[in-house]
Amino acid sequence: MSDTYSVSIIGAGNCGCAFAADLCQRGMDVMLYGHPNHRRNIDAIRQRGGLTASMKIEGTFHPLTTTDIADAVNFSRFLIIGVPSYGHETIVSELERFDLSDHTIAVMSGNFFTLAAFGRLNARLILEANGSTYASRMSDGEIKVTGIKANLPIAAYPSNISAQDRKVAADILGVPLHWYKNILEIGLFCTNGVLHAIPSVLNTGWIESTNGNFYFYREGISPSVGNVVEAADKERLKICKAFGFELPTVLSELTGFYGGNYERLSDFAFHTEVHNATKAAPATMHDRFIAEDVPFVLVPWCELASVVGVRVPMMRAIVELASVINNIDYFETGRNLRRMGIADMSKLDLIQLVNHGRVRPRGVLDDHREVVGHL
Repeated sequence: MSDTYSVSIIGAGNCGCAFAADLCQRGMDVMLYGHPNHRRNIDAIRQRGGLTASMKIEGTFHPLTTTDIADAVNFSRFLIIGVPSYGHETIVSELERFDLSDHTIAVMSGNFFTLAAFGRLNARLILEANGSTYASRMSDGEIKVTGIKANLPIAAYPSNISAQDRKVAADILGVPLHWYKNILEIGLFCTNGVLHAIPSVLNTGWIESTNGNFYFYREGISPSVGNVVEAADKERLKICKAFGFELPTVLSELTGFYGGNYERLSDFAFHTEVHNATKAAPATMHDRFIAEDVPFVLVPWCELASVVGVRVPMMRAIVELASVINNIDYFETGRNLRRMGIADMSKLDLIQLVNHGRVRPRGVLDDHREVVGHL
């Protein structure tokens, strides 16, 4: 297989290191890139003489490692970006100086990455997944992979991806891929905005008093908190409907994947053994449940709602509360229409863009760059 596929992984955190171990185990040639300012795991792997994996993936593997992104770009035409959404800007700034016209970029936890970056990257194809394939934790050069998804929801930009590109993506990503219509649909399918952000904000006192020492699902998603989550989820589905998408409720998604028959989200949260195996609550209000899922999921949902004229008072309230809690204006700093360069687009323009890669109007992100159309 190594004669067929080589892969560069951008980001040497939990997601990137899990990918590196899995791809090496499956016989691919792998290069793992860590940013020079975030090189701790790269240094640990080098000091240990390899990347050790345990639990769902076992063994010691030897991916090439680098802190020079040019090495990663030149090593492979398939790039996996495995950094949190708040690291996207740093990676885009690194990549935009390269000709990527022969490259495919696969972004784990895409969260509308394409809309924020496509005017700056001339990649042949961008793939967005709604999360990592792995549940994993990296520490001291060892990656513990506690779970591997049975399938991965994903979408392509432009949306008319070929059968061959789908095959390559499935071979490399290693699990069955569930293809969604476009990157708008997959972005609206990422339910972390309601399932992570809302309970976190509504449990601020408990998080700050206990440093997250409580069961996030069983204790944090009480019936009243569950009501707010489900109200916001209804707003998400209204946005979906306005764009022509039919997506399941967050409760249907959870019961479909984990089993059970529950009428209320709080009932599922109380009984789910998987989610209550550990306490799993954020230790601070700057955890990814807030720092990623508010500005990079809830904010773009609110912004897209404005494009199609859907009111989302629950979502907006959570963003406003999180902004006050962390003293950050998430509507300003998050992935808003202006930062995505689509502030002047209508619903039809936006759908045309994500489906066909049509050149967009000149926007904030590319007011000093050449706008790239078909990627």
